[in-house]
Amino acid sequence: VAKRSQRVHNIVRATSSTTAPSPLLRRNRRERPAAGPTYSFDLDSARVAQLRFLAFHGCGTRFTVLYRECHKADEQPKGGVGRRGRNRAAKEVSDDIGFDAGELESTGEGDGPGWRVRLANSQEITLNALKEITPRDMALAALFDDDLGDARLYRRGEERWLASTAAPKWPEELLASLDERGVGVHGANAVICVDGSYFLELMELSAFPTPVIFPHGAWRLPGVGPTVQGSFRNLASAAIGMDAIDALSALVNDGAGPDAIGRLTGELPGRGRIQLGVDGGRAGVGSAYAAVTENEVTVTFAEGSLGLGFAPLDWERQFGAQVWDVDDDSAAAEAGVVPGMVFTHIRGESVEGWTFSEIDREFDGPRPLEVKFNTKVPGAERLYAVEMIAEEVAEALLRRKDPEMETFDFEEPGAVFEESTAAVIWREEPSTIFFGEAGSTTVVHHDIIGQVELCHVLSGSKLLAAAPWGKSSDELLRKAGARGLLSDGADDGEAEEGGVLSAPVHRSLTLDEIALLKHDDLAVVLARPGDCVAFSSICAHFATNGANEPCSAVFHGILTPASTHVLASHPERLDPFSDEEIDEDGFDGHLTGRAVLEELVPAGKDVIADYSAVEKIDSAMAKESGEKGWRMNRKMRGKAGDAAAKRRFAEAVLKMDSARDVSKAPKMWTGASRTVFYVEPVIK
Repeated sequence: VAKRSQRVHNIVRATSSTTAPSPLLRRNRRERPAAGPTYSFDLDSARVAQLRFLAFHGCGTRFTVLYRECHKADEQPKGGVGRRGRNRAAKEVSDDIGFDAGELESTGEGDGPGWRVRLANSQEITLNALKEITPRDMALAALFDDDLGDARLYRRGEERWLASTAAPKWPEELLASLDERGVGVHGANAVICVDGSYFLELMELSAFPTPVIFPHGAWRLPGVGPTVQGSFRNLASAAIGMDAIDALSALVNDGAGPDAIGRLTGELPGRGRIQLGVDGGRAGVGSAYAAVTENEVTVTFAEGSLGLGFAPLDWERQFGAQVWDVDDDSAAAEAGVVPGMVFTHIRGESVEGWTFSEIDREFDGPRPLEVKFNTKVPGAERLYAVEMIAEEVAEALLRRKDPEMETFDFEEPGAVFEESTAAVIWREEPSTIFFGEAGSTTVVHHDIIGQVELCHVLSGSKLLAAAPWGKSSDELLRKAGARGLLSDGADDGEAEEGGVLSAPVHRSLTLDEIALLKHDDLAVVLARPGDCVAFSSICAHFATNGANEPCSAVFHGILTPASTHVLASHPERLDPFSDEEIDEDGFDGHLTGRAVLEELVPAGKDVIADYSAVEKIDSAMAKESGEKGWRMNRKMRGKAGDAAAKRRFAEAVLKMDSARDVSKAPKMWTGASRTVFYVEPVIK
């Protein structure tokens, strides 16, 4: 860490401007916390250039930037490349000179030096002044955040926040990739966004074929992450150290009560992850909380009807038993047996390790039969409370700390999308919150409705991995055993969670688990408190919470024109529930992909109109108040970059229009896989 810190300070000097020729970058003052780092450097004795970093790829050799250059202070400034400048002197690079958007690319071999910038206006400039800077050090320059000071919820490079601390049992080469430069990404096409305006631009232009991580983004860009009493930090502080049981207890006892929405999963040693609580938790968090709370009941069953129904505790492997329903006025009901309780003893003997068939046969034997039940599922580890309403949990946590709290103000995440972009055609509300014990996981899966999912980490570390949709995602699902989720319909049917693999961090991995992490095209991001991650939930993905402490995060989904087309391109996922699940299991009110396409997606002409209106409003407000909005604009991108962005958005809207007719499943749009938008990507 010390060597890494020294290296970046050798390359990136936070000095005032100088006319002395130098290949080193001079860091300029950050305009505001959401802005990407900006640097000046000398092109020669007479000219100076400026780079503003927007994002870069996990390969570390491709950077999306804004670029401009001019003559030095004693000369007349030139405009942004190819543009007329204003007739007055500039201290470094005049603010009157616009940028041009493009890609800064390494021309060296491996981690060797050498750089060029390709701009949207078709210019290609070799930057000899930067030839001594390696890709590793360029990434450090792009990630610079020391000027954000104590506003940060974590500091890169500290041992607590390393991947090797969060996932000590994962393959060493993967951990080295995640910890190199402190970037926290693995995968050549994963994207690290370092600028808030460009993060909004990605919402308009990208279908998110690979994850995008925005370090400190949940608070750097106002309106992206959730807030309590106007601050993201207030919510994050309330979540620190809280695990699944803490969150459930607060919600049940100090908040919305046992009927609140939420589910709980846990790991049974040797038997994988299972749902805890009656009916997979759909009966409310009270059932989930009971599954981790001691409450023993003994019932002696006489001859005749049992008065209760029961099912396997572990459906996939047919082990154990849990109560499914209880008849009113039965002996079980009078004794206090409720749905969700597990069988612990029969005739005084523990049933740990018994199969469901062995337990069931006991009821065919002689009566009376003494059975002990407990609400607490024995041996459940690495608990993960998921899909709770974020606002309800936040209020419960704060009221637990301050019972006399008079006011509570919660702002849903994603508000900035409605204010500053027309690309978000639907936003999921209310957002949900997840609390996991150290080492808790989700298995490989894709979501019921594929959308752009945003994750805002409140506490702890979260490792999130995804494979691009299509063949790569299907192959990852096959490796994990989630065959019922395959997009080609193979082995159609519901995949039981207990039989699907995840990526644990608390023990040595099996060969099958290692194969998941070494999957081709897999992108992995390490998200820490305050980080925002965006990814397509159509992709096969999984998450693992760090091994060293509990983790909590707020999730919510959005639909954009580009992501709507990707959803429609998977027609086999539009109707995920069987008739039986709709009629008997309570899924009749669940939103589906078909309903989204038929009922929520607007006409393309309306989206284009909104896009133009938002741009005009943003420009007018900037002129009236003097404050800059958050959108990228022509002065930032340059004329050609502005045109490229608008062409891409218009193309995405056309693809969205073709997706609205669900009877015509569109072929996957090849442009959906793009991660570079101002210039044509280089095909190697």
